[in-house]
Amino acid sequence: MKIEFMTDRGYEGALAVEAGPFKKWLKMNHPEIEVVTPQDATIFDLHDYSYIMPLVSLASDTSLQNYLALVVQYLETYTSSRLEGESDEVQLSAFYQDGSVTKEFNFKGSTDALKASIKKFDLNKFMESP
Repeated sequence: MKIEFMTDRGYEGALAVEAGPFKKWLKMNHPEIEVVTPQDATIFDLHDYSYIMPLVSLASDTSLQNYLALVVQYLETYTSSRLEGESDEVQLSAFYQDGSVTKEFNFKGSTDALKASIKKFDLNKFMESP
């Protein structure tokens, strides 16, 4: 599997601050995954309680489901020490491009909502043409 971090158009071509810790976590927990980051990219950080995952480009359509599972594992590691009543917000975007066809997955919500969304996620329906 290959994950390519992309600069985010919404933040003047910068990488999300979570790119660094996520890449390190992937290297420690899933060394078989190739992670590519842009050279000399700046980092943006909103200094709040959100996890803004880096925009990623995936090498194949089936990588999306695997990528989403990795993000949930990562977030469970970092949110496991939350106190009762604390909430978080996750924002992530991933896309896959095959020729002229581009499919994009966007999510914004809590870690728990992301886990619930992934359980319902159907890659076949996602890849269908509109």
